[in-house]
Amino acid sequence: MKATRQPPLDMQQIVADILSGMSLKEKSLIAHMDEESLPYLQYAFDVYISKDAGDDPETGREIMKQVWQTLQKTHRIRIVRKGDTP
Repeated sequence: MKATRQPPLDMQQIVADILSGMSLKEKSLIAHMDEESLPYLQYAFDVYISKDAGDDPETGREIMKQVWQTLQKTHRIRIVRKGDTP
């Protein structure tokens, strides 16, 4: 019996799919988490990701980190003062 090779995961697409299914509140909450708190989200991501990534916990951690990094750039509340440039 020949082992079938899994196609490489499209991490960007998986991250985009996860983000598209999240509410603004969820995105904001995750964006404001510190990196040390990310393992608390691991189970939720593992359940969602297992259908796409299999049971590799390292892949789940990488996807979770990419989601968090993306949200750090896009959904953190910042103080903007008059005269500040974007």
